[in-house]
Amino acid sequence: MPAATTTVKSLASLRLAGRRSPNLAGAIYGTIVATAVVVGLDGKSSVSPARAFWILLATGAFFWAAHVYAFLLADRLHGRHRMKRDDVSRVMFREWPLLQSTFPLALPLALGSLGIIEAESAFGLAALVGVASLVAWGILFSRREGNGLAGTVAAATANAGVGLLIIGLKLVAS
Repeated sequence: MPAATTTVKSLASLRLAGRRSPNLAGAIYGTIVATAVVVGLDGKSSVSPARAFWILLATGAFFWAAHVYAFLLADRLHGRHRMKRDDVSRVMFREWPLLQSTFPLALPLALGSLGIIEAESAFGLAALVGVASLVAWGILFSRREGNGLAGTVAAATANAGVGLLIIGLKLVAS
């Protein structure tokens, strides 16, 4: 009886989590890259929030396209078959979370470029959104794995540590 209950619970949590991201690794990777881009651009007098916004989206698009291309090429070499339109669509969709994960960090930069919030606040808020997103991904990953509270806290803390490490490295380098 307990095994059946656990299986039903696991399937339900996987189904719900899967609606959020078909490629959790890509979403986490994209969030790490986006956070590093925002933190790297922060404090540079020549980079406005508007320019940072476009650099962030361009970087996300570049990494997404690079992943799509690499996976398509690898699939073709391993599968020894010609690439089909469905293959391209499938890989583009699977890797979409990598680009999509830049959008939450772009929002504060957009607000900064519109003058709704100050430039310094836009960069700080974008970095905070990056760390908070990593925490959220840690929680989602842990829940997908069926971990309890301790595992969830550990995963969230580890992911927060990655985001804070990016910020810390920037502070040390400055």
